[in-house]
Amino acid sequence: MEKRSVLQKVVLISVSAMAVAFAILTFVFHRLEGVKFEEGFLRVSAQADDPVAVVYTGKVQGERVKITVTDCPDEQRTEVVVQVGDRVHDVCAVETGLPPIQADQLGPVEHIRITRNGQLLFEGGYTAEHDMGWYDLDGNWDPFTMSVSYSSTAGDDYWEHYETDRGTILSFARGPQLVSRGSWMLYFTMLLFSGLLALDAAYPLALFRWQHMCDVKDPEPSDFYLEMQRAGWCIYPILLLIGYNIALWVLP
Repeated sequence: MEKRSVLQKVVLISVSAMAVAFAILTFVFHRLEGVKFEEGFLRVSAQADDPVAVVYTGKVQGERVKITVTDCPDEQRTEVVVQVGDRVHDVCAVETGLPPIQADQLGPVEHIRITRNGQLLFEGGYTAEHDMGWYDLDGNWDPFTMSVSYSSTAGDDYWEHYETDRGTILSFARGPQLVSRGSWMLYFTMLLFSGLLALDAAYPLALFRWQHMCDVKDPEPSDFYLEMQRAGWCIYPILLLIGYNIALWVLP
């Protein structure tokens, strides 16, 4: 049996600890559902002073984001308030219950009206059954009403020119799809790499000889090979830690 060095033992312990710790963290993160917003993640909660309202909060692109959705069924209206730090404060609304619109080749579709800060942003037909389900008041498909968020593309100020688009407003008014951080597929991929590193650290000579036994009789590694192998034992756990973190924080 090969005698293991301190470095080998440290590698084996660190690899095992990462596998267990990130399995627990990935399980916990998967139970914490929220919504995706501008490549960030917002948690869902109820507002204590207004049980009808649903609040989405989180930090996105360096700013605290709070989106409050209040359903007013008596008015057939849903209010969506988007706050991004002290940079953005959009009071938006989606009105429904309007006469349906006859859309081309689809027949009647829902008639909605979307406003932002008191200004009409969109009025026409909408159907969720099609990706391009926006129609003008005459029932014609309107390609210019596709959902687009405006934000800064130059420099570091992401929110400088941000405007809440109609797609975002409607999505939050209807209840956005819940998602969770973390990817089990990426986790198990990193677990596979962890297993290979653990085998290499636990049985370095055995693996070397098995790899070359069909090519060389009684193969022995060179000093350079052993030095590079030890260097790998120092570098690979760091790369695995980065990979585990990516698997933990990734959004679908």
